[in-house]
Amino acid sequence: FLDVVVQVEGREFPCHRAVLATTPYFKAMLSSNLTESRSKVVRLCGIDSISFSKILDFLYSGEIRIGKDDVQDILQTAHMLQFDKILQYCREFIQDNLCPANCLGVMRLADMYGLSALKKSARNTAASNFSDVTQDEEFLSLSPQELLDLLGDEDLKVTNEDDVVTSVIRWLDHVPENRQTAVFKILSEIRLRGGSRILQRGGAYAVLESHPVIRESAECVAKITAARDKHLLGARVEGEEARSPRRGVSDKLAIIVGGWKAVKKTHPIHDEHPIIVQPAPLQSIICLDPDSQQYYHVTNLPTPVSGYMSVASAEGYLYVTGGRVQPLVGHGPHTAPSRQAFRYDFSSDTWLRLPDMPVGRAEHQSVVVDGKLFLVGGGTEATSLLTMDCYDTEEEAWIKV
Repeated sequence: FLDVVVQVEGREFPCHRAVLATTPYFKAMLSSNLTESRSKVVRLCGIDSISFSKILDFLYSGEIRIGKDDVQDILQTAHMLQFDKILQYCREFIQDNLCPANCLGVMRLADMYGLSALKKSARNTAASNFSDVTQDEEFLSLSPQELLDLLGDEDLKVTNEDDVVTSVIRWLDHVPENRQTAVFKILSEIRLRGGSRILQRGGAYAVLESHPVIRESAECVAKITAARDKHLLGARVEGEEARSPRRGVSDKLAIIVGGWKAVKKTHPIHDEHPIIVQPAPLQSIICLDPDSQQYYHVTNLPTPVSGYMSVASAEGYLYVTGGRVQPLVGHGPHTAPSRQAFRYDFSSDTWLRLPDMPVGRAEHQSVVVDGKLFLVGGGTEATSLLTMDCYDTEEEAWIKV
């Protein structure tokens, strides 16, 4: 028989205690020493009566209909009642309907209710559609921390850093008086060392330097000035780690690896020719962004490579294999091809020494296919190679092919 009435927003719902007790919330309430455990009427505050009615129907029928108009109310009620099954249905419904137009709202909603997987999915959607998302009014109402979390995403999909600069300025202009304290941290998420036409063309840094909110912060102005003066050809902003372009930035990039430089040395014997010019191998790596038409350096190779190496790229990594390490002086024989292999991580601007290649190679070709780095052709010191080597990037080991 119906032995309890639940009141929500003035509506009365006759129920069975045994049915209500199948939810953790009511089980704890009805089995405790609280007044509600003995009362014929239980009043609930802070939830929607329509969503409670739907959840109550589910307790009796095992069915619930969730729509775009009521999913948030049902989620709130299910969260209060600790009804995991309904929470799961709400999460799945929101996930299935996630899009650039609602991802920022979903990100906030998921954060409010501790739905970490849904929050991550919403942020990924926002990062993948950054240019569209920033045009939405909801973007302008993001809190400083929410904006920092989004801008800090390495996979932020932007054509170049102009998109980030423009969006940050729009966000600052929305309520500038409330955002002064956060501006330095947010400015730190802009990749000032490259990738932006706004930052790199004539007078470009003035776009940021002249902004009223930024101009009032000596710390911010100093940061921008230092970046403007020191970013060319790889110079870094003092006191900061180097930050390479985002993984989500356009992947069109020309990379110059290895080569020679001329080194002047004093001749040890012939005084009449005190200075000689001798070639020396290079460790530097230069990148060209074709969108911005700008060159910039990344971290040097761990070992100088004179040339004849092979370079391949995949999944945000650059692989450099083989080549000749020592400079070729005079007309003597070539040095033996190197067995060294390196991997560069664009996201952290760091190199990793890989296990040595099975055979030293120079003048070979390389390509990454399905997570495996293949080396083909080339030669040793004395002969051409007809063999192929393979490096498994997941197992981090050379394998037989």
